[in-house]
Amino acid sequence: MKVSALGNEIAGPGGPGPGVRLVVVIEDEAIVLAGYQMLFESWGYVVIAAQSADEALGMLEAGSMPPGFILADFRLRDGQTGTEAIERVRQAFGPDIPGVVVTGDTTVTVDRLRLAASEGMPILHKPVNGRQLQELLTRSFKT
Repeated sequence: MKVSALGNEIAGPGGPGPGVRLVVVIEDEAIVLAGYQMLFESWGYVVIAAQSADEALGMLEAGSMPPGFILADFRLRDGQTGTEAIERVRQAFGPDIPGVVVTGDTTVTVDRLRLAASEGMPILHKPVNGRQLQELLTRSFKT
């Protein structure tokens, strides 16, 4: 049995069943990670909640289904960024997986924001607007 960073069981060797909408959340603050997980699950998504890209990839390898959406905090531990985390998941599971970077950091440079946007990663500023996030998810799973 695999568990998320929050101690919740995730899909086993068979992965999530057909029609399941799998979302990966990468956030190094446990309380924020738990909030995203509860929110997405309340909307009917299956969530892999991880505090790093390595942890997310380890949990994803346990399943046989790629994620349909990736959300990552911009600043992660050990100098990693959310854009790097999303790219690593995309490298492993496909370049077309939609992703969004969230940040509460007001010092993020315009160049970094443009780079994320050019790589197909919109930036949302904390506090995140739930309606906007839900619309992004809905659009991502319709394509």
